[in-house]
Amino acid sequence: MKFQDFMNKVRQWDHKNNQWFFRHFYVLFFEIILVVAFIIFFTNTVGVINLSSDIDRKSVLEKLLLSQNTQGGLIVFLLLLNSFWMLFMFSSLLKIRAVLKNIDFHLSRRANERYNDDN
Repeated sequence: MKFQDFMNKVRQWDHKNNQWFFRHFYVLFFEIILVVAFIIFFTNTVGVINLSSDIDRKSVLEKLLLSQNTQGGLIVFLLLLNSFWMLFMFSSLLKIRAVLKNIDFHLSRRANERYNDDN
């Protein structure tokens, strides 16, 4: 095995390890953080729903606070959905990048083989 072939194999192993690391560590890390945030949000929302049955219907202040809490919960829910969507897009971009790197690696390897055959 020539040195160049060995180095190509080392680069390929490095690339595969790098793919695995990005795909499994970062994406899972952010998914876990988002799921924990969603669980906290969900328990808070259940508490607000439970609280809404106990408020006095004649009190304007309690109605305003409940309305503000509900609207804030809606905003948080939309931000969480946006974060999940961004994580999905980030994961898709990483997959596309990995495929393009594989294509580039194999094309450059063929070009090197063709160049070596000509000389």
